[in-house]
Amino acid sequence: MVRFSDIKGIRGRGFNRERTSRPQGVEDRAWLSDSPIREEEQPAEALLSGQSDPEVVSHYEKFVRTAMDVKEKVMSGQGISPSPILADLHYVVEHRLEDKLYSHAMAAPDDYEEVFIHSVEVTFASLLVGKGLGYDTKRLLELGLAAFLENVGMYTLPSALLQKQSKLDESEVDRIKQHPEMSRQILSQLGEKYRWLAEVAVQTHERADGTGYPGGLKGGEISELASIIGLVDTYVAMIRKRPYRDKILQSDAVKFILKEAKTQFPSRVLKAFLNQISLFPLNTYVRLNNKSVGRVVATEKNQPLRPTVELAYDGLGNRLEKKEIIRLSDNPLLYVLETLDEREFV
Repeated sequence: MVRFSDIKGIRGRGFNRERTSRPQGVEDRAWLSDSPIREEEQPAEALLSGQSDPEVVSHYEKFVRTAMDVKEKVMSGQGISPSPILADLHYVVEHRLEDKLYSHAMAAPDDYEEVFIHSVEVTFASLLVGKGLGYDTKRLLELGLAAFLENVGMYTLPSALLQKQSKLDESEVDRIKQHPEMSRQILSQLGEKYRWLAEVAVQTHERADGTGYPGGLKGGEISELASIIGLVDTYVAMIRKRPYRDKILQSDAVKFILKEAKTQFPSRVLKAFLNQISLFPLNTYVRLNNKSVGRVVATEKNQPLRPTVELAYDGLGNRLEKKEIIRLSDNPLLYVLETLDEREFV
């Protein structure tokens, strides 16, 4: 979970709504097997229904409850069992539910403690990036498990510290910076089989340019799994409300990462992140060049600037009685003019 240094200058900094003009010249089951994941395009209607699909909601709730259980076990000194988590992740990967679960997580209300929601969102988003990198089932399961458990060290910190409304002092910052090492210690108790898991956890705040912590590692010294989780962790933290700041528009968070953090993560990981998460992430509200307003419900892997939009208002500002889904990739005369603050529409 990102609280401070990973988002440099976020406190007090406003993000301008940048207009995005149309680009010139651009159209726009084997358990732990090594079998590749075959990418299949999902219709926008399927993604829409996925947000309220009982199966998707059930699995989302199950992951949140598991996160709660993990915290309880950490706090009481009991051991964590990765097997049930792996089983749930395997079901998600096998049934290709990553997109639907990520979409649901981004739209779900904040009904649970922040730390639980964060772990679940980072897990689903990390799986999407892993798919974009072409990871096979075994590697996706490793990534998902590491993403779900990377923040267990946070459970050892006082809630008052994590929920502090004002700026942290130097001693408090130093204490929070200890959580990767705490995560490693907790996960090291799982034995030799999961030594890799402990090492990934301690590296998720390391950065390719050496500006991370706790070891100041650089480049190839950092596990790719840790780089993925670190990038996703930063993004998810930015787009959610925190005690010390309001949330940031998803599109602005992506722009910030691409501009300010491009030296902190491998280009291969950044590219996969952009392709999977998109400059216009799911549930981002946008205004089109015909003045109509809608919500992004699907993205095009090969045309990230031309998402699929569920229109909510026409060009005159009238709310549509029946929402319309439009694929910008099929409508060359339409394009995204600007992103909007979702709080104006919910």
